[in-house]
Amino acid sequence: MTDGLIIDLFAGGGGASTGIEMALGRHVDIAVDHDPEAIRIHKTNHPGTLHLTEDVFRVNLQEYVKGRHVALMWASPDCTQFSRAKGGKPREKGQRVLPWAVHMHVAALKPDVVIMENVEEIQKWGPLDGNGYPVWERAGEDYKKFICAMSALGYVSDSRELVAADYGAPTTRKRWYAVFWRDGRAVTFPERTHSRGGINGLKPWEPICKYLDLQDFGKSIFGRKKPLAENTMKRIARGLGKFVSDNPETLNSDIPAVLQEMFGGGQPVQGTSRGNTPEMHMDVTVYHGVLRMRHRAGYKGTTAYNSDERTVCVNHSGWEQTCNTGFFSADAEAAGTDAGTGVSGRLYHGP
Repeated sequence: MTDGLIIDLFAGGGGASTGIEMALGRHVDIAVDHDPEAIRIHKTNHPGTLHLTEDVFRVNLQEYVKGRHVALMWASPDCTQFSRAKGGKPREKGQRVLPWAVHMHVAALKPDVVIMENVEEIQKWGPLDGNGYPVWERAGEDYKKFICAMSALGYVSDSRELVAADYGAPTTRKRWYAVFWRDGRAVTFPERTHSRGGINGLKPWEPICKYLDLQDFGKSIFGRKKPLAENTMKRIARGLGKFVSDNPETLNSDIPAVLQEMFGGGQPVQGTSRGNTPEMHMDVTVYHGVLRMRHRAGYKGTTAYNSDERTVCVNHSGWEQTCNTGFFSADAEAAGTDAGTGVSGRLYHGP
């Protein structure tokens, strides 16, 4: 794809543009975004690109294309109004119609190939009710209309849900990718190069710790004026277990020591499991509200504990977190039950 212009709609800070440059060995010709800060970042990383700080529905790209051939248009419309991460909040109709801006520019410029990227939930794009909530019995209705409208412009299309980690990126983010083309060539999606655990002769997923500056602690998630949401803290805790305390690669690295310094310390103490099962010893450490308990006998299970009037969710096989974001007091007692087994121990919060 050496001939013709390349246009990046919804360009943001330039992530897609960087990927295009890596793949094709040439820079993007035109980048469009409504956010001046995003365009500033894009300019810094892609100085050879023409930058347009414009509303994607209002910008007249024909004015800048000037009749030249457009080889590729990349479009990643805002995904927040489609994503499940939006939770139960109402959607904003204005942002859910952004794919139609892509259709508008495609109709005007007739690029050879259009590639779109978004969250997988875009395939459930449908109408909203009067309160801004999706009408689930009509899920996918607007998505099908959009695909049909692109087809009416003469484009053949295909789409896949791809996981970035399967292609060597250190993230398990899954996204919908759609290719629309009218140049008569065959479109082939790339083969996976990586897999979880490196099975089937593929390389193992890349761990993010290889790319992090572990000396840059950033801003702590603790001690915030407004605590993080409970579910957010749970995801952080699960991540600590999955990628740190239960991960052989990181256990043998300096990450645990870095975490200890980041979270302000906390001394391991001994506790005893008692009840209807044989006695088992466990190590207990608290890092500013993140509790780690590991039974030496390898027992795995989940128990709810109460400490200093704060409920604690404990995963015996790794990391978990306080169900609220409060702190433990020094030497707080912890007690709870799990399948008829009482557990007690002395917890030390640390400095």
